[in-house]
Amino acid sequence: MNHYNSPADVLHALDTLSGGRLTRHRDMETLIALAQRSRHQDLLADLSFHAKFVTGTSRTLHRIGPEGTGAPALSTEMQNGLEKVKSLVRDLLLEGTAADRQQFDATYFQLTPESLQHLLALCADLGWYKNWLLDTRTHAGERSSVAWRAALIAIAVGAVLWLGSVHARALLANDLLVPGTLTMDATVPPVVERHIYHQLATQALTMIPGYLLVLAGSIVFLARSPYRPKEHGWLMMSAILLFLFVPVEAFTMVLDVRMVLLEFTGSGGLDQFRELFLARMQALAGAPLIAQLCYYTIIVLLAVQPFRKQHGRSA
Repeated sequence: MNHYNSPADVLHALDTLSGGRLTRHRDMETLIALAQRSRHQDLLADLSFHAKFVTGTSRTLHRIGPEGTGAPALSTEMQNGLEKVKSLVRDLLLEGTAADRQQFDATYFQLTPESLQHLLALCADLGWYKNWLLDTRTHAGERSSVAWRAALIAIAVGAVLWLGSVHARALLANDLLVPGTLTMDATVPPVVERHIYHQLATQALTMIPGYLLVLAGSIVFLARSPYRPKEHGWLMMSAILLFLFVPVEAFTMVLDVRMVLLEFTGSGGLDQFRELFLARMQALAGAPLIAQLCYYTIIVLLAVQPFRKQHGRSA
């Protein structure tokens, strides 16, 4: 049940769904309100299931008649269903007032033909609640499916932009350094060095949005997808590796944004670019490099998908 629907809203939805065939409006609203107040929506859902069964059985008995094939067995099942409905209604009424309990007892729980007819009418209304509940959950599942699939596409697009830019920037950065060190290569002409800084700043324009897209898509995917981390070890490990280095990426992203601003505001000199470049390369004592290795590990985990919980197998 949607916790944000008031009992009156739910009742209106049921009346619309049933085509105006509800007959026990006040008592239905009471049961819905009690379920919401006590957070026993699962109890109301169980009640509606048994009520729908009673309604279906009653219609079958009416169609085949008391002498029809299987009528005695159906009659017994219907009686059992009615007792279950009464029991669940009483459980919900424990959260209500004495007046509520007295009203239901007088209307539905007496051993009279009138009480039985009233109870069957209440079961019919509760059956519409069950239909509404199934319809609501179906639409919620469809929306959730669209959300996590869209998030998966966002992750794929963001990963291409992000990791592609990371690799391109690494190749450009190597042209400015002495091979195997973090020392600037003094033989690189200033014009070439300045051009490389321009390329680094340009690549950051795709790298930063790509990373943010991966991060946002991953959050939505974990929240909405049917893949539960506790059942899919590869997913849990991938999420840990990705989110573990968010502070590292945030720190280096600040340096990248500063270089972008320096480049496209046109106010930066070569010395300023060089200072930012070296700060970026030496950031956090090599943590960005460790992060990249972990991101490669995520790709392997996604491809192999180890540590999945197996269902339906004997030990």
